[in-house]
Amino acid sequence: MKKYITAKVISRIVILVTVLFSTSCNEDEVLNTVPKNLVGPDALYTTAGGLETGLNGLYALVRIERAGVESDFSGNGNNMLLSSTMIGGTDNIYGNRPLGIERFLNEWGDRSLNGSTIRYFTGVFDWLYNIIASANILINRAEGISGVSPEDLNRILGEARTIRAWAYRHLTFLFGDVPLNLEEITGDNFRDDWQRNSVEDIRAAMRADLEFAVANLPENHISNGKIIKAVAQHYLAELLIMEADAGRATYQEAIDVALDAINGSRSLVRSRYGVNAAMPGTPFSDMFLKGNSNPNEGNTEVLWVFQYANFIELGSPAGTSIMRRWLHSEYGSTSDGAQGLTYTVERGGRGLNRISATKFQFDLYRDNLGNIIDDRGDEHAWRLSFTLKQHSLIDPDLSDDPLLPGQSYGDTVEMIISEEATAQRNRAFVRKWDDAPEENPRFEKTVQDQIYLRLADTYLLLAEAYFKNGDNTNAAFYINELRGRANAPLISPGDVTLDYILDERARELFSEEHRRYTLLRNNKWVERTNLYNKVVGNINPNRDRLYPIPQNFIDSNVGAPIEQNPGY
Repeated sequence: MKKYITAKVISRIVILVTVLFSTSCNEDEVLNTVPKNLVGPDALYTTAGGLETGLNGLYALVRIERAGVESDFSGNGNNMLLSSTMIGGTDNIYGNRPLGIERFLNEWGDRSLNGSTIRYFTGVFDWLYNIIASANILINRAEGISGVSPEDLNRILGEARTIRAWAYRHLTFLFGDVPLNLEEITGDNFRDDWQRNSVEDIRAAMRADLEFAVANLPENHISNGKIIKAVAQHYLAELLIMEADAGRATYQEAIDVALDAINGSRSLVRSRYGVNAAMPGTPFSDMFLKGNSNPNEGNTEVLWVFQYANFIELGSPAGTSIMRRWLHSEYGSTSDGAQGLTYTVERGGRGLNRISATKFQFDLYRDNLGNIIDDRGDEHAWRLSFTLKQHSLIDPDLSDDPLLPGQSYGDTVEMIISEEATAQRNRAFVRKWDDAPEENPRFEKTVQDQIYLRLADTYLLLAEAYFKNGDNTNAAFYINELRGRANAPLISPGDVTLDYILDERARELFSEEHRRYTLLRNNKWVERTNLYNKVVGNINPNRDRLYPIPQNFIDSNVGAPIEQNPGY
């Protein structure tokens, strides 16, 4: 399988067969297929079991979004978090240690860092079209398979079509107009004359996929990590809001879909539950603890969970995630003012501070005096300080925290929450991705299952649709459902504005939502990033809303010219 972009990327026949591992220790949910290599569709898609195996391969490709990837974008490495392109360089996330090609998150005006030959963008483009090509094969071959019930067939198709729409969602937000392909490519219909389809046309195809999925997906799934009806409803509601913004749908349509989702099988977590329920914490922070992410672990709110496992064999992509590595402080370092504290499991493991929260994000949880007035910003949700400890008294394999002059064990070391700057290794960090194996607290990757999509996000889409439909009363009601859960002051209908909704999304969904997409679809990315991100500079408002179409694809599409995005 080639690891570079050509016109074949859009046509590529890729079926990645992998085990969908579960870290829940429920043996009934672990598929026992042990793949030996890439499997062609002729051999794979002959039985219902083959369809399920191919579907598991699609999920493995999807999970690469949060995996560490190397230059080949295989999903096996420690570096280059793909979702940086989706969440970073915004009003609430900046590049704290923007190394190499990831410097574009801060330095938008430098075309050498943000150009069409940068492998970061090439790899994202390649990855998404691999997903689409694989989904197309499954979708096009599924109906010819015997021995599968109509219900199971439509459920499998609903999952695959949601994933295809999900991939095109990424592509349109990242690159704008891109080639649209919904068919399996064979030797008879291979093309090198692709053209860019309009975002409008692509959204129409996405809508058809998502509406099919809504009609055919179950309210609940027997397997953790699989897509359910509410996932398709969530993305359909977001799509309908965008289409209503463009005059091609109504906000009421989005309201109806989102309401159906929040009245379905999932509900907001409002009480303490699960592991550590008897320990200090909040309902919000409980959701992100290891052992609390999945529906079968008591998480009633989660819609989609990315399944990860330590040391997945056979080079399977996305067995682990580097979300923690990218977003956590490198508190064990002695560089750039950090004290060199001991890395421990309790402290969430070792991070690299590659991307961090802006001061604006921390201020969202505080009153005018700097007091935290929102559970989503407290010490259970964020690492705001460390207590100096003699770890060796409990674990002889751990070293004690070093003491600076005037310090004693038991003292508190405050993390930085002031105005952002690069190389702040002791900056406060979100605890949603805390994880490290007991045997190696310095392990580079996260191995716990991760929340990918929650019903709280759907609540905020619903509030946005109500607001845009002129109903601030209902918009405030659904926002207050989340604020009440977080013990934050409730708001009145008169408080609701688009900027307030964007603020609330940041409070609730920091590092979960694709923040860049949220701001772009509301035409707020340039304005709010310039206003609140004190590190980013030189944004070109006519260019930087989209990333460049990879030059390798342009050059290899010899049968037709591909126009580059403006400014590249």
